[in-house]
Amino acid sequence: MKKIVFYGLVVMLLFSLVQFNLSNAFTGKIDYKKIFENECQKCHERDGKGTKRGRKLGVPNFADAKWQASVTDEQLIKSITNGKKKMPAQKHRLSQEEIKALVRYVRILAPRKRR
Repeated sequence: MKKIVFYGLVVMLLFSLVQFNLSNAFTGKIDYKKIFENECQKCHERDGKGTKRGRKLGVPNFADAKWQASVTDEQLIKSITNGKKKMPAQKHRLSQEEIKALVRYVRILAPRKRR
């Protein structure tokens, strides 16, 4: 009887985890601003230009059009995933979808082209 209750609890736990992960996957609601705020802002600043600390560490200016043009999305994904210089790797903290959302956010920080 105890085995049945135990297995029942394990199955319920697995279903609840799967449901939670699927609900996040299908809603497409990754709060990239919150992730940036928690993981990146201390060096890259909210506007992407870099904090005083970040500039000392050599972080790029995400608001610089030349820098934006010089780096591909794949390079950004690799840098975020594996880390670069003093920047820690995020592969164990963020999912691939979250990393891709951060790359899209970095692209938003680029200056707008005038028409």
